[in-house]
Amino acid sequence: MARNSSSRAESGMIPSGDIIAAVATAWGEGAIAVVRLSGEGSVALADAFFRGKRPLRLEPARRMALGYIMDGGAVVDQALAVRFERGASYTGEESVEIHCHGGVYAARKCLGLFMSRGSRLALPGEFTKRAFLSGRIDLAQAEAVLGVVRARGDAELVSSGRSLQGELSMGLKELSSSLTALRAEIEARIDFPGDVDDAEYASYARGVSAIHEKTVSLLGRCRVGLALANGIRVAIAGRPNAGKSSLLNAMLGSDRAIVTDIPGTTRDTLDAALIHRGMSMTLVDTAGMRDIDTARAGADMIESMGVERSRAAIGGADFCVLVLDASSPPEREDFEAARAVSARPAILAMNKRDLGIVLSGADTEKLGNFIAAVETSAPSGHGVNELKDALFEAALGSASPYDGMMATERMVSALESAANCVEEAARALDECRGADIAGSLLSEAAELIASLLGGDASEELLDAIFGSFCVGK
Repeated sequence: MARNSSSRAESGMIPSGDIIAAVATAWGEGAIAVVRLSGEGSVALADAFFRGKRPLRLEPARRMALGYIMDGGAVVDQALAVRFERGASYTGEESVEIHCHGGVYAARKCLGLFMSRGSRLALPGEFTKRAFLSGRIDLAQAEAVLGVVRARGDAELVSSGRSLQGELSMGLKELSSSLTALRAEIEARIDFPGDVDDAEYASYARGVSAIHEKTVSLLGRCRVGLALANGIRVAIAGRPNAGKSSLLNAMLGSDRAIVTDIPGTTRDTLDAALIHRGMSMTLVDTAGMRDIDTARAGADMIESMGVERSRAAIGGADFCVLVLDASSPPEREDFEAARAVSARPAILAMNKRDLGIVLSGADTEKLGNFIAAVETSAPSGHGVNELKDALFEAALGSASPYDGMMATERMVSALESAANCVEEAARALDECRGADIAGSLLSEAAELIASLLGGDASEELLDAIFGSFCVGK
C-alpha cells in the first residue's frame, strides 16, 4: 500500500529545516513574477524583507497583502505577498508567495534576498515532490501536474486535469481495494485446498474477471491519455512529384514546404506540427522514394542521402501516409515507396483528385494493405480533413480523446503488467490450478497498482519523475 505522509516523514524522505525558493513563473518580461518559498520558517524569512501595513505573519492566511520588498532601506519592488499555513499549502508545508512586477531583474533580486538569509534554490519539481511526500497528492496526481503544464491541446489538457483532480487515482484505489478483498478471500483458503470445490473456483474466477475488466477499461483510458501526451509522428512518403509537399502544406494550412513542378524538390526530411481534434501530430515530409542504387547511378549523392533519410523517418514514425498520384497508373517507384512503408501502419492518400482518378482498386491492392484510403487534392483541400481524421482514428480507434486520463509510459506499462497478472489469475482459477497461484498473481498486480500511487516509491524513481519538471513547480 502507499506510504502515508507520517511514514514518509519518519523515513527521512521529507526534508526538515530547509526552505526552498524559486521563481515560479517563466523568466522574462511580463505583468507579474511569482517567487515561491516553502518550508518551516518561510513566513519569518519573508518578513525580513516584506514591509506591509503589518508583518506578513499577522495577515490572515491565503489573503494577499500589499507592501514593498526592501533591501535594507532601499525599495526593490512593490509586491503582493500571501502566506499559507502548514497543511493548507500546495506543498503541505508553511509557504509564501511574493507577486512582484514582471521582469528578470526584479524577480531575481527578490529571490537573491531570500537566498541571502539561508533559503536555497529549489531543485526541478521540488515543490511538487514535497506535495507528494507530505501526502497532499499521490504520485499519479503529481505526474498529472506536468501533463497540465505541457498540454498542447484541449483534449490533452482535459485528460491531465482529470488525473490531477484524482479520477485516475480513484480508479487505481478501487482496483487496489478489490484486489485486496479478493486476495484475502482466496488466500484464506490456501491452507485448505481440498475444501475448495469447483463452485468456489468459479466464484473466484468471476470476481477476478470483473477486476480484469475494470483494469483493461482504465488501461484503455490511460492509453488515450498517453497518445494525447506523446502525439503521433507521421511520415509522408511517396515517389517524387506525387504531391507530398503540397499535401503537407494543405494539412498545415500554410506554405511550410517548397513546392515546384520539378520532381525531387524535397531532398531532406522536414518536420511540421499541427493539432487536430486535440491531438498533436508531427508530420514529416520526406524525399521522393526511388531505388537508392538508381539514384547513385545517376551520380546524385544528395538525392541518395535524402532517400536514406526518408527510410529512417519512416522507420521512426508511428504511422505513414503513402501519397500516390491517382491521376496516373502506379509506377515502379510507387511500389518502391509502398515497400518502404509496409512495416508501419499506413494510410493511402490518392492525391491529385482534381486531375481525375485513374488509379483502380486493383492497383491499390497490389500496393499492399492500408488501414484507410482517402482521395485528396491539395489545391482544393478535398479530403485533407478526412486524412487527418483517419490518422486520429488510427491512433485512438473509437475512443473519445475527452475520455482519456493523463498517463506516462511507465504508468501504462505497469497497468498492462497488472492486467496480464489478473488475466492469468482468472485463467488459473478457471482451470482449477490452485488458489495459491491466483493469490500470488493478484498480489503482484496489487503491487503494480500501488506503485502508480507512489507506494514504496524509491528515491531514484522520484528523482527521475520530478527531475523532468521545471524549477519552481
